[in-house]
Amino acid sequence: MSHLVKLSPEEVRACADAGLNRWMMKFGSIDRPNYAGDNKSKLEPEIAANVRTIVAEYAVAKLYRKSFTFPFYPNSEHGYRKDIADVGTNIEVKSIRTKDEIPVFPKDIRDGWILVGARVTDRDYYSEVEVFGWLRMEQVQRDEWLYKPEGSWRIPLDQFNESLVIPETHLLPL
Repeated sequence: MSHLVKLSPEEVRACADAGLNRWMMKFGSIDRPNYAGDNKSKLEPEIAANVRTIVAEYAVAKLYRKSFTFPFYPNSEHGYRKDIADVGTNIEVKSIRTKDEIPVFPKDIRDGWILVGARVTDRDYYSEVEVFGWLRMEQVQRDEWLYKPEGSWRIPLDQFNESLVIPETHLLPL
């Protein structure tokens, strides 16, 4: 069972403001191959993707009662910011729009980090987010989840831990 997080209009506004700023900071940037070409026509507009992402990250922080990272910087600084967690000190949030699997790319995997999967369910006002739970990053690279076309992994939603207690330390024993 997942958790439904409801956001107030004020919370959505704050996330939308941050999303707009993130979009402007990345204005004119070059898309990764999985977001470019023919794939672009199947995706939501970039500004909506930025707002959706920040709403999901904020909802995860709210659910687990963790700090939220103010998430925007120019692409030229991305390499320096890759070790900054979306939430808390070790949480990477991945949100999905339509699929029933959470995508994880090699760049996302860090020992001692936690993956949290989410979906914004209110497509009009972004005020509700379904949080599927968490999984240790060390557990995501299973052969049965490998998605060869992208060199990534697709984590089924029923594989997430639904506990509201999320590990704090970066290096926990499996």
